[in-house]
Amino acid sequence: MNTENPGSVEVFKLAPADIDHLYRRSGLTGNPLSSYSYHAEQAATSSPSELFKLLAESANFASIAKKLLAPDLKIEFKRGGAGSAEETYLALLSLGDNDVLAHFIGQDGNILLLFFDNEEAFLQWWSGIYASKASSNYQPVFPDVMSAEVLVCALHCIDIYRRAYMESMLDYRGGLDLAISTQDFVQLLKRALSSQDKRWLLPTMFEITPGLKEINIALKPEHIKKVQELGFLTGNENPLTLGERARLLGTEIITGWLGSIGCQATALINGQEKSLSRIFLTPTAFANHLFSFEIGAGGDTRFRHQASTMPELIQTMMKWIEALQKVIGGTGPAKAAKGETPAMKFCGQCGAELKPGKKFCTKCGIPL
Repeated sequence: MNTENPGSVEVFKLAPADIDHLYRRSGLTGNPLSSYSYHAEQAATSSPSELFKLLAESANFASIAKKLLAPDLKIEFKRGGAGSAEETYLALLSLGDNDVLAHFIGQDGNILLLFFDNEEAFLQWWSGIYASKASSNYQPVFPDVMSAEVLVCALHCIDIYRRAYMESMLDYRGGLDLAISTQDFVQLLKRALSSQDKRWLLPTMFEITPGLKEINIALKPEHIKKVQELGFLTGNENPLTLGERARLLGTEIITGWLGSIGCQATALINGQEKSLSRIFLTPTAFANHLFSFEIGAGGDTRFRHQASTMPELIQTMMKWIEALQKVIGGTGPAKAAKGETPAMKFCGQCGAELKPGKKFCTKCGIPL
């Protein structure tokens, strides 16, 4: 994990045993979203490490403890694919503020915490490491919301093109054999999905996007027809031939694939951890390909695609986090009965807590 140029981020390191002292010092009881639980006996018979002192003295101690031990929103990130290093880390958030706590486990087993005072600072740092600058005016690939099976077939076409390209190099052939029978297309697709091989784009999506393996994939002729309409395949049903779109994206992946990042956002719903949203990001030298997934009431999964520059990706991710916070924040406090003290509310601009009677937010100054 690269932490160069982190901006105004505060960086802390804790020994695993320090978690018990964090519980004791903060007075928190934790929640199921946290990766940690409290061991009272161990806390009573041990002392915090020297690493703990820096965090204990921080003005942001309470906010950091709340996010680490009792977060309201957890976003799990997994990185892999191509030649990129494999990583798993968390972004932890709370309702009522804009702070973000990034949580890593170091190679030495210690806990590494990066504290950002707002979502944009976190995303600026994150995109600087994991995204590409990319180019503007990238032509849309998937113009509509579509079935996940269409994406599976499209990524499979990209991988088939890469396979044909590499085979031609090994055989010292100048031309590519881009034809494949429908039966071989389907059989190779099954092998790809079961391979868990992150050198290929399609298996990478399922291996690094948390929870994506749980979705149902039911390939039908209509899905292959759709990728034909999108330009990934041409020709009749048998044989199939890779189309211009598969060649262009296949070449893009060959020349500029930087690896991929899969994300899953979860929150506590009725006391149980529940997935709210999943996304898959594949940066190349040309575009940041962002895929977001929606699971319908019937269990069918659909996806939306966006090819972005880095600034566009940051804005999209900002809106994604904002939407997640609105989901777990509910519709706002119920109206207080006459004569009762009105419930505390939150600023719609910055999320800070507001007391009754205030005409301006004391944190960001926006009129209420």
